[in-house]
Amino acid sequence: MVILQYVIFTVLGYLLGSLNFSIIIGKLFYKTDVREHGSKNAGATNTLRILGKTPAVLVLILDAVKAVIAYFLTFLLTKNVTLSYIAATGAVVGHNFPVYFGFRGGKGVITSLFAIFCISPMVGAIALVFALAVIAVSKFVSLGAILGAVLAVVLVFCVDPAGIKIILICILVVMLIFQHRANIQRLLNKTENKISFKKKDV
Repeated sequence: MVILQYVIFTVLGYLLGSLNFSIIIGKLFYKTDVREHGSKNAGATNTLRILGKTPAVLVLILDAVKAVIAYFLTFLLTKNVTLSYIAATGAVVGHNFPVYFGFRGGKGVITSLFAIFCISPMVGAIALVFALAVIAVSKFVSLGAILGAVLAVVLVFCVDPAGIKIILICILVVMLIFQHRANIQRLLNKTENKISFKKKDV
């Protein structure tokens, strides 16, 4: 019964995370699949490049909220905080590899950071602020995301070293870095694109 609960709520988190709002909003309101333009990534940054500020902000909020909903919905139904952590983690997997969209999703930056916040609020808050600061200074979203994620791993060992929290945050960070492997190469080659608030034609 316990194993079945873990399976059910992991799948629940995954299915919620698979609601990729950059794809949904792009197709529904702009007749555009953001995965066919710009960086071809189904996330808020590419939505900003392709569709503009308003849809990008909406995608950003919804991508964050789905990890939080997975966490609180699971806790409401089970009162099991560990299951809730796992459901939030499942939401990130769904965002990255959405079953509804051929497993072609985003890189999970904001969803990962808010999942980390659900797992460890102090770690998540510090990592998020740090990531935003790096992005503001460097104009590289990928750099901010990667450094914020790495900081989260360091912090969870230092300030909130519960076993399950360390395991799940490490899984989230490994996934985030894996999803950014091409960005890391471009950063090393000094060819990575900086964030811009100007919409490009599709």
